[in-house]
Amino acid sequence: MLSSLQNKNAIVTGGAQGIGKETSLLLGKRGASVIVSDINEKAGYEVVEEINSKGGNATFFQCDVTKEEEIIQLTEQFAIQNKRLDIMVNNAGIANKPTFMHKVSTEVWNQLILLDLTSVFWCQKYATKLMLKDKLGGSIINVSSIAGLGAAPSLGPYCVAKAGVIELTTTGALEVAKSGVRINAVCPGWTETAILDVAGERGKSAMEKNIPMGRLGKPSEVANLIVFLASEESSFITGSVYRIDGGTRS
Repeated sequence: MLSSLQNKNAIVTGGAQGIGKETSLLLGKRGASVIVSDINEKAGYEVVEEINSKGGNATFFQCDVTKEEEIIQLTEQFAIQNKRLDIMVNNAGIANKPTFMHKVSTEVWNQLILLDLTSVFWCQKYATKLMLKDKLGGSIINVSSIAGLGAAPSLGPYCVAKAGVIELTTTGALEVAKSGVRINAVCPGWTETAILDVAGERGKSAMEKNIPMGRLGKPSEVANLIVFLASEESSFITGSVYRIDGGTRS
């Protein structure tokens, strides 16, 4: 039987769409109080309304994770409202338009590294500080990608950033393991989210053919894994990296 997340407080970045939305909804369903953080205000409030209409407890906080000061505001505001942070899901991210590495502009490179890696560093950093201060443990889940585990031609900046998230996760987890703060990463394969729009329909079809299960993943399936790692069912798991990719290995 799945344990309740009642009385647990959570933040989900990029929580208004795709994997983040499904994670926010599932955390709310399991009883957690959720701050849905996203740059998209309209979509964020829609997710909050959906959680609250089903008896959950959610609020929206607009945050651009590419700005460190806004992440500080998010965590500080959370501490004021909720007093403690139990669950932090670092999900916000984008993919680059398919481009070979030698053709990637410095602007695109910097944008991808900032949003897909540096922002996760900031979120993990300030969430860890809050959890260590409260001395009540906690669970941080970083959303990486199978692209961070192996090469994906034409998605170089994305691959590098997501590989960095994995190292950020495993190193950070070992540093605070004795404190009760757990940090893990999930690596979704090709999943039905807006991030795949850069590939177009032909690209998505090609991806499906390379997945042994013969289909793209669903955001709700990734959310199930994230919420497991947020719960007490995973209490002895830290510094781990989980593939969820339908058997994809390339």
